[in-house]
Amino acid sequence: MKVSVSNLAGEATEEHLRQLFELFGSVTSVTMHRSGARCIVDMPSRGAAKEAIGGLHGQELLGHSMEVETAREPGKSGGAPRGGRRKGRRR
Repeated sequence: MKVSVSNLAGEATEEHLRQLFELFGSVTSVTMHRSGARCIVDMPSRGAAKEAIGGLHGQELLGHSMEVETAREPGKSGGAPRGGRRKGRRR
């Protein structure tokens, strides 16, 4: 299960996040985004990931309060589709 972590300090590293999340279970990967303020942690156990979310959300890492939540799947924003043609309407 992929977990999104945001509001990270610029000094936070993949190793910092791996050590924190491994307190709750096995970690498959940690991927830092270019900005460095966000990362995705992949955990094979859904239960361990949910425990990590509950245990780490709002906790401080290097002076920043982390926002930890289930990562959204790409393309699944939940909003209405954008662009394209609408059926039944002519221009």
